[in-house]
Amino acid sequence: MFCRNNTSSESVLTDHYRYATLAHVSRRFSGQVEIVPGVVGPEGIIDPRHVIPSPDGGVDIELDIRFDPRQRRYVCHEVRAASSTGGAVTTESLRHLQIAEWIVLALLMDSDEGPVIRELENPDGREPWGKTAPDDVAEHGPTDRALRWTAHFYRYGYAVSYNPTKDVEEMLKLPRSTAGRWIAAAREAGYLGPSEGMGKAGG
Repeated sequence: MFCRNNTSSESVLTDHYRYATLAHVSRRFSGQVEIVPGVVGPEGIIDPRHVIPSPDGGVDIELDIRFDPRQRRYVCHEVRAASSTGGAVTTESLRHLQIAEWIVLALLMDSDEGPVIRELENPDGREPWGKTAPDDVAEHGPTDRALRWTAHFYRYGYAVSYNPTKDVEEMLKLPRSTAGRWIAAAREAGYLGPSEGMGKAGG
């Protein structure tokens, strides 16, 4: 059975027990893309899981996750579902699908080769770059430099299915209300495109 889904919600799995439960998977990676300057990840991930219970035993799920260059984010391109015991795949069992959370797991949990998403060296000191802002970025309020970092982290959070506002909040150590104001200011300054709705980075 094949189900397609080209969007994922802005949710992240934070429950450590569920992380541990879903952690042992054998993912396959292909290609490489730049997510934001200084951060690269796989172009595609095949992520098999066996986590959905059913009256007939269980349902094996395989996600085909790809980086969409138009949206500049990872999306679930395809979901494959098959009964592990030869029984039926039912609508009821598919209601347990947690696609957005699984995308986060596939991206943020290390593979056998190391981190799935990697930060590149920055010998030229380019800014914004990577996943860690310099300590002084937010010290002087929403300066031009701070707004460029705000847009950078917003795009990163959006790309990997985080709530992008929360990513700005955490990376720059800002209160949530302040992060929201800085994101709006980054849009006004042209570092982010106009919002296209909830969770849309807009360029």
